[in-house]
Amino acid sequence: MNEKDHRLDDYFVQYKDMVFRNIILYVDYHTAEDLCQETFIRLSEKREKVDHERIREWLLVVSEHLALDHLKRGGKIQTIIGLEPEKTEVPDLRLDTVLLAEEREESRRKYNVLFRLKMEKRDWYDALILKYVGHMSDKEISEKKGIRQSLVGKWRQRGREQLRKWYENEYSERDR
Repeated sequence: MNEKDHRLDDYFVQYKDMVFRNIILYVDYHTAEDLCQETFIRLSEKREKVDHERIREWLLVVSEHLALDHLKRGGKIQTIIGLEPEKTEVPDLRLDTVLLAEEREESRRKYNVLFRLKMEKRDWYDALILKYVGHMSDKEISEKKGIRQSLVGKWRQRGREQLRKWYENEYSERDR
């Protein structure tokens, strides 16, 4: 497999639920599964032309158009139903939208606190990011930063404590 095939697999894993939720707004469960697959088939055919930075938008537009086209044809495309999934449930999209909004707000809060750490305590921020995002060991971080290895662990600990403190101070008061 080449890099583009891996990227397609990554897109599928990352966006399949979003695409399915978008399609099921218009059609039944089984048709939504088929149209979700069709969306990713079209992506595989057009991947050279699709800007990978706008892949999310492209998937949403194409999946919506496929669902609307299906409805325009009066649902004449036959969906072949195989084994029935156990307890097929159509998600409550209102609840799903509320959850997405809450997740987005939580992500924004965490980003704000992390950005504050970056601005005020850059070494602590670097130690956390290099460890948890860069998957570097304390030894590798100490070599990169030119410091003692024992200091890296202290910076990470202090950084986590500071993030927790700022988050609790900033957002627990607003939520009351």
